[in-house]
Amino acid sequence: MSEKEKESVVEVICELVRANYVYPEEGKRISTQMMANFRDGKYSTLSYPEDFARRLDSDLIEIGGDKHLGLVCDPDRVKEIRAQVNNDYVTKEMVEEERKKNFGFRELRILAGNIGYLDLRIFFQPKYAGATAVAAMNFLSNCEAVIVDLRSNGGGWGEMVALLISYFLNNNEIVHLTTIYSRPKDEYDQSWTLPYVPGKIMSDVPLFVLTSKSTFSAAEEFCYCLRHLERATLVGETTRGGAHPIDEKIVDDRFILILPEQRSINPKTGGNWEGVGVEPHVIVPAQEALDSAHIRALEVLLSRSQDENDKSSYEWHLEGLKAKLNPSSVDSEALRSYVGSYESNDISLEDDVLYFRRGGRAKQRMTPLTEEYFLIENEDDRRARFTRKDGHVRGLKICCIGGAVTEYPKTS
Repeated sequence: MSEKEKESVVEVICELVRANYVYPEEGKRISTQMMANFRDGKYSTLSYPEDFARRLDSDLIEIGGDKHLGLVCDPDRVKEIRAQVNNDYVTKEMVEEERKKNFGFRELRILAGNIGYLDLRIFFQPKYAGATAVAAMNFLSNCEAVIVDLRSNGGGWGEMVALLISYFLNNNEIVHLTTIYSRPKDEYDQSWTLPYVPGKIMSDVPLFVLTSKSTFSAAEEFCYCLRHLERATLVGETTRGGAHPIDEKIVDDRFILILPEQRSINPKTGGNWEGVGVEPHVIVPAQEALDSAHIRALEVLLSRSQDENDKSSYEWHLEGLKAKLNPSSVDSEALRSYVGSYESNDISLEDDVLYFRRGGRAKQRMTPLTEEYFLIENEDDRRARFTRKDGHVRGLKICCIGGAVTEYPKTS
């Protein structure tokens, strides 16, 4: 790139920021500093477009303090934007790429205690991802509690935020979630929950949302809305802090300015999470958030339950989960004494870890609850207890969650 080309790019960026950045005075300040950087020769050693874009991107974020603000070098994306017939900035290529990722719905499963778990990586437009979202919500609809994992979610579209939140609120009353102010249009737009969604509403189901330092933008909107509606418990780390919706502005044939020209306004707080993030109710390292939320979900269900069988079940799963996180210590001599065959079941020892094998199936790791009582890997509803007589191991009891017990004598 020549100095003339670089100057032209910086001038267009400064003009766009001055005219459209969400806060006018900040836009002027950012533009003035960027032009000063150019005139001071800060970019004179950068000869290639990619290097130039990375440096300006870094400076825009540093000067503006806005994590949404940035610059990319992407000639193909410039062509896509110019070819668009509408303004939703979604191309066929983008839809196909996200389809291959299941539109961000990475994982659905049922945790011990009938706790639903959803790992969601992007809030993609319901126009394309709506059917997948509905299927995911229906999968969770029979769960006693739900955990939504946004630890790796970098944002997306507010329409999907509104759709998913609608499943967790009473649909007899639509709720105002967010107001968006657009500086270029000088207009306000509002986001509300939907009066109807396909499937079962989970308005009374305990809801937990996992967060990390990478949770950003629309994912933060989901957290912020639910926090101030007092509808969910957030568990993890304070989020990244980006509350300004963006537009893609073409600078020239190679560069695109990512420009925050709107701001989110919460109807309850009158503010948003820009620059500060969303603080969770339960602050734990991101890698511990799922276990922490799972424990809290079981504790909430236990406290709510009036049925003794359900209470016993929740206590069983709580005991097991806590044991997995903090297993008891059993000395090597005791572990060796359990090794052997118990009719069709075999117990082996490897590196001071016991393994259970039933009828020639794959072996399963055993985690001690006590010296004689063990969890069995991937068996939420069954545990193993060794029995002794006259100081010697004589049998193995398989204990089930409902109270049923099957005993196998030690045969070798």
